[in-house]
This record gives sequence, structure tokens and C-alpha cells, in this order.
Amino acid sequence: MAAPPPPPPDPATDGERLVADDDSLDLGVDEMLDAGSTAMADPHPMAASLDAAPQRDRVVVLGRTRAGKTIYLSRLYEQCWKGDGAVRIEAHDGKTHLHLLSIVEEMQEHRRWPAATGGNRWLDLHVTYRGQSVTMVSLDYPGEVFRKAFVEQEENEDTRELVDHVRRAAAVLLLMDPKVLATGRVGEAADDDFGMVQAMRYVRSLPGGDQVPIVLVLTKIDENADLLRHHGKLRGFAHKFCSNLMRTVPGLRVFGVCAVRSRRDALGRVVPDLDRPPRGLTGPLEHCLAVMLESKLVQQRRAAAQAMQDRMQREERLAAVEERSSDRFWMWVNILLVAGVVAVGVLAWVVVRASR
Repeated sequence: MAAPPPPPPDPATDGERLVADDDSLDLGVDEMLDAGSTAMADPHPMAASLDAAPQRDRVVVLGRTRAGKTIYLSRLYEQCWKGDGAVRIEAHDGKTHLHLLSIVEEMQEHRRWPAATGGNRWLDLHVTYRGQSVTMVSLDYPGEVFRKAFVEQEENEDTRELVDHVRRAAAVLLLMDPKVLATGRVGEAADDDFGMVQAMRYVRSLPGGDQVPIVLVLTKIDENADLLRHHGKLRGFAHKFCSNLMRTVPGLRVFGVCAVRSRRDALGRVVPDLDRPPRGLTGPLEHCLAVMLESKLVQQRRAAAQAMQDRMQREERLAAVEERSSDRFWMWVNILLVAGVVAVGVLAWVVVRASR
């Protein structure tokens, strides 16, 4: 009897293998353009002056419609709030806490995907990593706002808010759906291609922007396992579909994540499946936090070294002043001694002359 055919590949398992084999990749290329050569004029007319150093106080999550921003942020918060991993996240207020956990509960209890984001919503979060605390201010926004800000370059309240949000980035997570990149229409792909390039050029053009960690996060790797495998997994896919972004951000790191698994229900609908854990969820954030922490330590070491150098220079200047003062003191002592000796000699000569 012929052997039974092998079982079809499990997308979820393939997604796990993709993460395990290629979780974070250094995609630097020797012949990439220098970051300065790709910089261009401020891509948005509302942006603040490039001469002013921005206050970098937030981790920015960027992505077009259907990239998975809302699900990623809510599941990331749930895992880092309830779990015991290296990253701990706590909302600054109960309203934000309930909002994020309610999204996860909706998917878990009712098997429903969250509705598309209807407006800009600030998510103020407190992140603890390796004993260091960082404020993470994320903006969950409709994907259309990103297009208007960085592709169509429209000016309104929402785009101004998003551009200022990007301007103050201490780290950037670029969320992209591989399926949209590979099979989307030109208009859809333009957000992830042209729009992301303009946004990252803007970040790099700002004072200190060359030190901001930027990572590319390919989402929904369970659903897109076959697509990613066909194009060489994460590395090959990024080279093929994100080449312009890689030129703009030399050494771009790439991560594959699955925030929420999916399955088909009895009616054939794709529904969220939270019974299985997410994959690679905290990797992109941990990488950015590690880079930020190392940069902070380097700055502290440089500041300490500069302070020590300044103190030594001050001490040397004080020693030089004291030495000059001491030299002047002994010079006058010697002058007075010589004058005294001369005076005594003259007086003795006068006395001798008078006694004759």
C-alpha cells in the first residue's frame, strides 16, 4: 500500500520556524549609500526647524492600515503587564490600561478582531528594562493619517500631531504586513515604501537622529509563512521589497512577529486564536531598549569623562595661578631682602665715614 501523503504545512509552525531561524537580522550592505547622501529637505512643510534638537521621549510605532498596530500594541502591553519577562510595561492611567486589555479580551472571549482605529489615541506607558525606566508614549492612529502626512503631505491637526510624534522618537518600530508589500496595489504599497522612506529620512535628518534605533517588524508571520519562505524568509523578503528603506537606514534590523495567531472557525472565517502564545512579540522593543540603554550609558560615560577632564583643567589652572602667586611673593621677598642688604650696607658706609 502506498504511503499516505505528508500532512500540509502548518502556517503557525512555519511562522515559528521563521522566527527561530531568522528572528533579528543585520541587513547592512557595503555599497549602501551614506545616510547623509540620502537625506533630503524636510518632507513635511509643518515640521519644526531641523536646527532645534527635539526632546526624544517616546517609542514610535508606525504602520499603515491593516499593518496590525492596534493588535501589536495591545498584545504587547498584555504580555509585558502580566508576564515576567525582561520588559515590564505599565500604563500611566487606568483608562489606557483598560483600553488595551479590553482589545485583547474582545479577541479572546468573542473571537472578533478589533475595529479599525478611528482617531488618534495617545498611549502613555511606563517601561522598565534592566533596572532602567523609560517613558513610552505611543500614538495609535488610523493608517490613513500616515499616508496624508508622509505620502500626500497634507496639513491638518492629525498630520501635525503625527509628524511631531515622529520628530520626538527615541526609537522607531516600523510595522509592515508582508502580504501588502508583496501583493498590494501601488497605492497600498506606497505607504510602506515611499511613505516610510520619507518618514525615516525625516528622523535621520534631525539633530541626533542618526542615533535613533529603527527596526523593521514584519507582522502576521503565521499567515504569511509561505510568502516569506518563497522570498528567502525575512532576510530575502526585506532585500526584495524594502530595498529603498534599507538604503535610507543602513544596518536596518528586521524582526518577524505574530501578535495574535489566527484560525478558521466552523463557518470558514478567519478568527483570532489566543489559546496559542504570540511569537517574537517583545524582540523588536527589547532591541530598541537595549540600544537606547547602551547609548545612555555611553553618554553618561562621556559626560563623566568630560566632567573629570574639566575638573582636571580647573585644578591645573588653579595650580598655575597659585604657582604664579607664589613666584610673585618670593620675588618681592627677594627684592625686599636685597633692598635691606643694600640699605644696611649704605648705613654702615655712612657710619664709617662719619667716624673718621
